[in-house]
Amino acid sequence: MDLEALKKEQLDLKKNLRLIDRLKVENIRYIAGVDLTYLDIWKNPTEGIACAVILDLKNCSEVVEIKYALKEVNFPYIPTFLAYRELPLVLEVTERLKNRVDVFMLDGMGIIHPRKMGIAAHFGVVRNCVSIGCAKSFLIGDYNEPKNEPMSYEILRIDGEKVGYVLRSKKNTKPIFVSPGNNITCETALEISMRCLNGYKVPEPTRLAHNYLQVYRKKLLAI
Repeated sequence: MDLEALKKEQLDLKKNLRLIDRLKVENIRYIAGVDLTYLDIWKNPTEGIACAVILDLKNCSEVVEIKYALKEVNFPYIPTFLAYRELPLVLEVTERLKNRVDVFMLDGMGIIHPRKMGIAAHFGVVRNCVSIGCAKSFLIGDYNEPKNEPMSYEILRIDGEKVGYVLRSKKNTKPIFVSPGNNITCETALEISMRCLNGYKVPEPTRLAHNYLQVYRKKLLAI
């Protein structure tokens, strides 16, 4: 495994990032949340499972479509190289969707990444789509802690450049990290993520994808 070659590939992909809004907020309606899990995380290779859930932004409780995909995963988990482990599954499950998707929301980083190529950015560039990264864990950057109030947020910067936001979605919970993947600005990525919150820590598209995955995984293990 040549990580230096993969870094170079990420830097080449970074040249194709478009951090401007392809769509106006008022024209964004259908959001696809994408999440992954594994049948046995300790095995390598292991069987990966992806779920994509399309929600109507007018009513984030309304599920339009659900799709699953299974695939062998043999790339290990290495911080800042998550796309090389999970992107094949993300691409497969999103290609199975039949309905319109305006924005893809991934459980992972967008441009909050040393080379601006978190999985949501990598996916957005490869598919040339609008994508947002919503991650639950800190990776890199500098920020002030948001106030302990719902919908409070602070800018996250890397080397002085704004690359996303740290959002306190619920009181007394750790914040989440929101950043553009591709074809969207930091501000619109934050606005859409906030509109998708439904009383939980993470936005509804990725929350539901995660929940459906847990049920599906249990069914597969029971077979």
